Amino acid sequence: MRLRRLAVCAAPSAFSWALAGSALAAAEHGEHAAASPMLIVYHAFGLAVLIGVLVYFARAPIQTFMRDRSDTLRRQLETAKQALERAEATNREANARLTRLADENEALVRDAAQQAEIEKTRAIERARAAAERVREEARRSADQEIERARAELQSEAARLATSLAGEIVRQNLNAQDEERLLSEFVERVGRTS
Repeated sequence: MRLRRLAVCAAPSAFSWALAGSALAAAEHGEHAAASPMLIVYHAFGLAVLIGVLVYFARAPIQTFMRDRSDTLRRQLETAKQALERAEATNREANARLTRLADENEALVRDAAQQAEIEKTRAIERARAAAERVREEARRSADQEIERARAELQSEAARLATSLAGEIVRQNLNAQDEERLLSEFVERVGRTS
């Protein structure tokens, strides 16, 4: 394995040495413009040998590298696919949650509006009942005041009537009437005892 790595690393430098050597050989022979066909064949043969050596020694590491790279890319693709599926599932869940929350929010708003309407109706009913109680209390209080005033008036009328009657009796009562009333009173008291 180490030898193969060495060959893979040394192959490019050997190729560059071969090119440099052929250029040097051509310069020594003074053949700058046209190279002999034999020299081209030698160079082609050297290049073919170099490519053969490179293929022989570098084929397995290149295949291993390509297989590893392919496996790595496949794993990365699979991981990305799974991450995408998870992200899509999370997105679907989030959208479902948002939809559910929007529905719940609408239901809460409807319930709150209904509850507010019920509370409004109850408050109006309580206010009407309170107003009716106040009216009834005011009516009772007025009736009591009227009764008290009536009783006071009757009491005052009775007192005035008694006072007036006493005054009339005093003016019209003579001594004989006084004696007769006194004897009737004594007689009544005697009968009750």
